Amino acid sequence: MSGFVDRVRRFCTTIARNTLNTGAYIVSLGETTYHEGVYDRRRRRWSNWNRVFSARPQQYVRPTTEEEICRAVREATHLRVAGGGHTFNASPLTDQTLLSLDAYNRILEIDREGKRVRVQAGIRLRDMMEHLEANGFDLPTLGSTNAQSVAGLVATDLHGTGRDHGFLSEQILSLRVVNARGEAETFRPRDPTFHAVIGGLGTCGVVTEVEIACAPAYSLEKSIRIVDRAEAETNIEKYLQEHAHLSFYYLAGADTVHARMNVWDETPQAPKPSAARHDMTAELIDMLFSGYLLGLTRTMKKARFLAWMGLTFFKLTMDGRKTVYASSNGFRRKLFYHHDELEYGVPFETYRECLQEILDLLERKKFPCIVEVRFTPDRSQGNLGPGVGRRTCYIELAPSLARDPEEVFPEAEQVFWRYQGQLHLGKWTRATPEKLRAMFGEERIARWREVRLRQDPGGKFDNAFTRGLFGATPTRAGGVES
Repeated sequence: MSGFVDRVRRFCTTIARNTLNTGAYIVSLGETTYHEGVYDRRRRRWSNWNRVFSARPQQYVRPTTEEEICRAVREATHLRVAGGGHTFNASPLTDQTLLSLDAYNRILEIDREGKRVRVQAGIRLRDMMEHLEANGFDLPTLGSTNAQSVAGLVATDLHGTGRDHGFLSEQILSLRVVNARGEAETFRPRDPTFHAVIGGLGTCGVVTEVEIACAPAYSLEKSIRIVDRAEAETNIEKYLQEHAHLSFYYLAGADTVHARMNVWDETPQAPKPSAARHDMTAELIDMLFSGYLLGLTRTMKKARFLAWMGLTFFKLTMDGRKTVYASSNGFRRKLFYHHDELEYGVPFETYRECLQEILDLLERKKFPCIVEVRFTPDRSQGNLGPGVGRRTCYIELAPSLARDPEEVFPEAEQVFWRYQGQLHLGKWTRATPEKLRAMFGEERIARWREVRLRQDPGGKFDNAFTRGLFGATPTRAGGVES
């Protein structure tokens, strides 16, 4: 009975949250959703964007100056940082001091001649991009959600998909970081601390400022195609060379014959006013299939019919249609269905075999799930992250929370481990310190641990999640880490 009750609760919660967000999105003409972390002052509870993870910290602080950040760090026994809250694990949680960067969110400098911007790390991506666009600048790599904070993007080594670029960290010129003693210092590339902070989930200090190289603003032409999966994978190198950015969506567990291919290319054309309307229509269609119909498949037992219907609809309404966006809007999504995520980066050379095992697993489990596939070159500046040190294919499972992801996530992670997968540290995981050493190698982990020890010798920035993933902060005993 408890299993049945849990399924009903999940289904009702998911439908309710999808409906609330869809309603807000429609009423605000595409400007508002509730896909962000939130602190409930009455209950003194902070929750992540999909409300799966929450905590009641003893202190919740929103500093407005670097001096206040340094003081909060000095006075705290244990401290974690919350940005946009667009996370899929317990990494931000603490029962001690939770520091929100939401009020530390200003543009500090836009250097037109040097083509760079310096920002306070709590600024949301959407706000930074608005300022950059107004000044004729943009970034080559952007996240799919613009509700994330820049500090959060640094902590998880944001990646996109691209032939020539793939990471925000490629563009980062400097980071200002507060260590566990409450001391702020600026770090630049080739300094070990700079590289350890990127992808370090906040365990090497609190990022307060980020300096980023910009590119001149440009236009992106996006098109959606429904393609034969086998043909697309066979010719993947050709597609990757032809397009600046490329990704695939599979409806795994239901249909693995076809895939939705998304391509983006720079264009001299200017965006049309109709682009916003088209964008909103596409978001609502995605919500209909991913947020509602996908959640019904357990009772419908018609997953394959649903897949056929969805792909046919996309083929009739969107296949081959091209829309031009300002580059700052070309990748973003606003309306996300209530879901969870597991993501690994695997070596490009073996991604097809790994993807097939994942699709087979979801088929065997009769677990319909959106699987997104993206690609990047070896360009990350981080020590840790899903795409560091190699050309990478990212495979992400994004199931509706109408069903329990635990039905498939543990087995899927085992598949990724067999294919030398590297974890996206902002997503679901049961990885251990031993698994991380296998993923990233002893040398890379050792360099990162050395910085972590220097920045936070007492483990002030740890919580239960980071200790389970990285191990406890090492200490020195007779010159030996233990």
